[in-house]
Amino acid sequence: MVFRRFFNRDDAAEYREATLETMQVGYMVDYDLQTWEVSGYGTYDYDGFISREWELRASDSVHFLECSKGDGRLNWTMTSAVAIGDIDGDLVRAISRDGDPPEMLRYGGKAYSGTESGAGLYRENAEGAGREFVSWSYEADDGSVLYINQWGESDFSASSGQRVEEYQFTDILPVAQEQ
Repeated sequence: MVFRRFFNRDDAAEYREATLETMQVGYMVDYDLQTWEVSGYGTYDYDGFISREWELRASDSVHFLECSKGDGRLNWTMTSAVAIGDIDGDLVRAISRDGDPPEMLRYGGKAYSGTESGAGLYRENAEGAGREFVSWSYEADDGSVLYINQWGESDFSASSGQRVEEYQFTDILPVAQEQ
């Protein structure tokens, strides 16, 4: 009876293994031989289709881990910000003139083909009314990805990277909680 009371304590903290999907700001995760800290979180809402993004920092590097669900599975990408001017051609002018970027883009010596576009709301920490955006996704033959976002009439951002798999991330550790 003593053992039952000891092991079935109501005040015992319930253990939940941290996963990529459950990461929160302050968590630590290992990827590509570096330890990264989750420094931000947000969601992209494409009219009910939600994509989640974690900002990860290690040393002087900032990357964005994005998760979306499609075809019954989770799709992960790891990207970092790139200057919109580093993409070949006058992308801002093309979008302003045509309403969309070209179907083909060149960046970093690679050719990227447009795969999808959409508009929605970005919510920092998955809260609030959100900020409107339009996005365009591109992919190269080697699987590299390039994302273009328009946040206003002349406010653009871009990121490039690659598809990743959950198994590439290890040692996901939550931030220590004060007691």
